[in-house]
Amino acid sequence: MSFCYPARVASATHLTPRMVRVHLEAVGDWTWPTHGHGDERIDLAFPFPGETVADVEFFNQRDYGTLGPEALAGAEPPWRHYTVRKVLDGGRTIVVDLAVHPGGLASDWAVSAQPGHVLGVFNGGEPRGYHEAPDDSAWQLLVADPTGLPGLGRIVEELAPGTVVHAVVEVPSADDRQELETAGDVTWTWLVTPDGERTGQALADAVRALEVPEGPGYAWVACESAASRDVRRHLRAVWGMPRDRHQVVGYWTAGASNVRADRDDAHEHEHEHEHEHEHEHEHEHEHEHEHEHEHEHVVS
Repeated sequence: MSFCYPARVASATHLTPRMVRVHLEAVGDWTWPTHGHGDERIDLAFPFPGETVADVEFFNQRDYGTLGPEALAGAEPPWRHYTVRKVLDGGRTIVVDLAVHPGGLASDWAVSAQPGHVLGVFNGGEPRGYHEAPDDSAWQLLVADPTGLPGLGRIVEELAPGTVVHAVVEVPSADDRQELETAGDVTWTWLVTPDGERTGQALADAVRALEVPEGPGYAWVACESAASRDVRRHLRAVWGMPRDRHQVVGYWTAGASNVRADRDDAHEHEHEHEHEHEHEHEHEHEHEHEHEHEHEHVVS
């Protein structure tokens, strides 16, 4: 039974200077089992630097889940978490947007990706996602930096007609803003933080400057971990948002190149929503190998 499946690059294009959109086509008889969450997660295995085809069979070894750090070091192909931007052709085509940043293995791959290159797609069960606004939400607040923008983009494009949303997005340049079609009633706040300046501070400041909307709402935050915690504290302390009305996701940690992936799941740990979902979009990290042929990460 396979655990990691090959997917061929059909196209790779720059949406903006810092965002590459990749269309991946399934190779063989498999499809992506989308569940429809806007921030649906996908795990991708990449080729080693200088190569064009990911070694998917490494992950399909019977003893892969039992391999220790010494056996994995230098042998395990790199893999990263991303967000499914779109699902096409009944799950045969997956669209992924990759944020471009200096020094990232996956980022370096994205800017040189060509049709015919092959990635691995971990397809071992129902995909995970976090965005799930309650039906009685009168409004939604969506907050993202470039790593969270792919998820925010899909959420916005799939809004029901008339859904009231305020989207606050931080990008590295004005040219990295995106035009997104939506049936929702969306107010946009675009923040430009050039490279070298403190990432995430502008997001937290922008949220603190907002007035609390009337009626029950929902907030979804996906950005750098420290910034996500700042926003979460404000939503709880000032806006009075209960824990079941917001999802705050730390996609990466400033100054850290290898951070274990975490997830926030009420069924996985005792304190619901008290931990970040640090699943390192576009940033390098180490991984857990706890069970044979299971692609799981634990809360640290």
